[in-house]
Amino acid sequence: MKCPYCQKEMQWGYIPNWSQPVQWIPDGEKPSLFSFSVAQKGIALINQFKPFKVYGYKAKAYYCSKCKIVLAPTKE
Repeated sequence: MKCPYCQKEMQWGYIPNWSQPVQWIPDGEKPSLFSFSVAQKGIALINQFKPFKVYGYKAKAYYCSKCKIVLAPTKE
């Protein structure tokens, strides 16, 4: 997918919904094992901590490293 701002190719990844801070993670990478940490290759979006929540969902999303934006497609 091309970035709507700069037209550079965006990187595919996901936004996990577990106990980690809200972040974008490249496809194929895993979240940090620690609930208070951003993954090694993750990009923090919001810094929020919720202890003891280990399972969740993830939303697929694109990231533009030049514009520093994340775009996530919706279901509808």
